Amino acid sequence: MSGRIPQSFINELLARVDIVDIIERRINLKKTGKNYSACCPFHNEKTPSFSVSPDKQFYYCFGCGVSGNALTFIMEYEGQEFVAAIEDLAQTMGLEIPREAYDGPKQTFQDHLYPLMEKVSDYYQQQLKNNPNAKNAINYLKNRGLSGEIAKKYAIGYAPDDWQNLLKLSSSSKDLQQDLVDTGMMIKNDKGHTYDRFRDRIMFPIRNRRGQVIGYGGRIIDQGEPKYLNSPETNLFHKGRELYGLYEMRKELRSIQQIIIVEGYMDVVALAQFGIYNATATLGTATSSEHLQTLFRICSRVVFCFDGDKAGKAAAIRALQNALPLLKDAREIRIMFLPDGEDPDTMVRKIGAEEFNQNVDEAITLFDFLLQYLTSQVDMNTFEGPARLVHLAKPFSLAITDSILKTRFDQRLASLAGLSEKQLNDAIQKDQTAQKPVRTPVSASNTENALFEVKPIKIQGKAPFRRAIALLLQNPDALPAAKLDWVKQLDEAGARIFSRLCSLIDQNEGISTGMLIEHWRDQAEETHLKKLANSDLIISREQMPSELADLLSRLEKEIIIDEWDRLIAKSKLQPLNQEEKTSLKSLQKEMLNRG
Repeated sequence: MSGRIPQSFINELLARVDIVDIIERRINLKKTGKNYSACCPFHNEKTPSFSVSPDKQFYYCFGCGVSGNALTFIMEYEGQEFVAAIEDLAQTMGLEIPREAYDGPKQTFQDHLYPLMEKVSDYYQQQLKNNPNAKNAINYLKNRGLSGEIAKKYAIGYAPDDWQNLLKLSSSSKDLQQDLVDTGMMIKNDKGHTYDRFRDRIMFPIRNRRGQVIGYGGRIIDQGEPKYLNSPETNLFHKGRELYGLYEMRKELRSIQQIIIVEGYMDVVALAQFGIYNATATLGTATSSEHLQTLFRICSRVVFCFDGDKAGKAAAIRALQNALPLLKDAREIRIMFLPDGEDPDTMVRKIGAEEFNQNVDEAITLFDFLLQYLTSQVDMNTFEGPARLVHLAKPFSLAITDSILKTRFDQRLASLAGLSEKQLNDAIQKDQTAQKPVRTPVSASNTENALFEVKPIKIQGKAPFRRAIALLLQNPDALPAAKLDWVKQLDEAGARIFSRLCSLIDQNEGISTGMLIEHWRDQAEETHLKKLANSDLIISREQMPSELADLLSRLEKEIIIDEWDRLIAKSKLQPLNQEEKTSLKSLQKEMLNRG
């Protein structure tokens, strides 16, 4: 059934489910005080650091940082998309999902296209088995060492050398031809004629985390270009987000210690033939930050596998530029270079799975490779060499966000350049400052306007609502009865978030932490709110209401004083208008009442 799922239903669903029950059906939880704990299902650990709070209806891992509500857990643990996870939860509770009309932007998916893509997949697989012209494709796969079992596991198929194979598919769709164009499986030319995109190619289906076919990669069998042809961007398929083999990996392996990123479809499948299922490939694009974020949700260690030639080194540099800002805590990236002329497919057939895995385990760390690469670009025996090294390394140093990793990298860099750490840091910071844009000074004629243009009120230089938000997230019942309309006047991100939290709590009796954060799903603030929801406030839940009330009272008083000072300062330069005079009297009265 099409239509948007109302937010009110998602709220009701999360209010009815018990996160402990949902998670305990999938992993073993142990009662530890008020909460429950377990070894984290999202990274390997020996000591439990995964905590589930029945009060907050929220889980958090102190090891890898994953967190969320019952809906998030199902999505991450079972690899489901948002809507599918809602459907699972609703089925568990015996609830029927309502749908509502949606007048906003066109949705980025079309449910009716998924069954069509399954039919396409079945058709290609049958063609590989039964089409007499598929002999070359079968021989190619056999020569690459693939068994029928692996071909079936990855749903490999064959697209016959014809122009309109797919129009033979049975479909209840009113316009099968347009649907096939929408999926990228057919092409419509300028004259309105349509034809199959893939012809006489071995077909590798690309599946999302739910196992639904969303696109294809087709490999030519004999000579020709391009060797690999990928599906275009569609409503179902986005190259920059998807990874080939990820669904099969998660289906095959429950515990994943590390993930290998290889270059092609055949590399993934060939490694699987040797029992190495923890490999995935990007789809004709460089590994993006979004790809890496997806992989780091599964495990903390990623190994890139590149050719050992110049192109492979260049690809490694591009990859680490996206990776550096993401490295923190236990996350680790290593780089494995293959001998000239080898790829993972040929390499694993030559040396076997055990030695291949050993090479993966012994791959060079990202930082060791980066320093080796940088020093190889300069002549360190010359006077200018060390200075040139620092200049080349600056962008990489600035891209590192983890303080410990940055300190370690800068220490090694300083040692190589013959500088003290302070000298190196001064040079890097000076360069960073020099790149910042210079603010245009306010002209004398605009000074007065700049001083008094303060509506709405703007708070600068501090984050007054950080603790208030944390208190409210961890105990929604702490919301004071006092009117908080003044918060809405503040031009500050924290104030806006706090005000929205207050509205949600007012409108939803008994709302939990997990339900509150659900309203920021896939928004920039979500990660920050999750951290605040699990921060240590060093007070009991029972003490939170009184602290929040005191904090808000002090903050309101500060704002009243700031506004009073602003109006007094303005009155010394020019007469106040009637509205400002009335406001000043009101502020004076309020200050007297507060003492």
